[in-house]
Amino acid sequence: MVLLATGEEARAVVRKTIQSDDGDMIDCVAVSLEIQQPGRSMKDMIADSDIAVATEERPQSWRKDGGGCPSGTIPIRRSPAANAMNTTEAFSIAGNGVPPPHDLSSGKVEKAVAYGTNGPYHGLRAEVPIWNVDVHPDEFSMSYVMVGYTLDTSYVPGAGADAPTSLPNQIMAGLMNDSGVHYNCFNTECGGFQLTSTKYALGSRWVGHPQFGGKQYGVYIGIHRDNTKLIWWVSVQDVDIGYFRDTVFDTRFPEASYVEMGGRVLNTRPGGHHTTTPMGSTMPACASSLYAASIKEYLGVSAVGQLFLDDVGRSIATVPSCYGARPIGFGKYRSGYYTVYGGAGGIYCDH
Repeated sequence: MVLLATGEEARAVVRKTIQSDDGDMIDCVAVSLEIQQPGRSMKDMIADSDIAVATEERPQSWRKDGGGCPSGTIPIRRSPAANAMNTTEAFSIAGNGVPPPHDLSSGKVEKAVAYGTNGPYHGLRAEVPIWNVDVHPDEFSMSYVMVGYTLDTSYVPGAGADAPTSLPNQIMAGLMNDSGVHYNCFNTECGGFQLTSTKYALGSRWVGHPQFGGKQYGVYIGIHRDNTKLIWWVSVQDVDIGYFRDTVFDTRFPEASYVEMGGRVLNTRPGGHHTTTPMGSTMPACASSLYAASIKEYLGVSAVGQLFLDDVGRSIATVPSCYGARPIGFGKYRSGYYTVYGGAGGIYCDH
């Protein structure tokens, strides 16, 4: 566990406070108890892989000048103001099977994703795009990757298998456009997630503004299983930033039966119509990846902890008249699978 600053009842030991140019306040909070370290990190898996894996530095706004939290602390973003603008993508994470960070009963979550069932999986790695879009109040737009596990003993993962009908345990990590005001999971609201790294803060913004047809920006996000310690690690830019212990889930979670990647939108039907909150970049999945959002360089993590080329060529779109997903295939110049997804939202989605 860690002690942290999240409101009037906090009892944190704050070693340093950093304010970014865009207004984020980051407290560098001392770690109170011994925390786990990965037995095999995402960087170890990349180093041991025969697959050429690309990576690059992608700073968050509070570290753009090279500063950061000192050793022995973790970065905790202060809870954002209720009237904060809902237009900036921030890192988000959540685990199902543990207490949910927020109530989603005010609307319906719609998704457009590619998925794979070529497991069992012990994780994944992919580049998730950064797109800043306007989000309707009380809603979110999220780009993410996810691993899930079914308790259905008759389900056999493999090439061509349908998606499981139930996934009681899931870990989802990605970028969300509500600035943490309502639905972004950060600090310890993330269902037992234990932060360990000084480098990245949950809920904080990223440097870089993508342009249609121009420069694109993304964040490499990974999830992988550490069987020696019975925990699931989450990595950002190949840095392991924290973990879920098995004990925080309601049921066993020894592996993943299913992987998923793409976009989600919370549709509250404002005014009785489909929301105008877009998914991805606002462009539909039929557009070029220079304009539409795309998950890039996806790789699976096998049951023996090796990165592998995984075909996730099937898709699900819960509202295809509004949001879509288009699996493209393996990259020509960089390893991994590519998927385009998104849509503009709006009243015509009801037709």
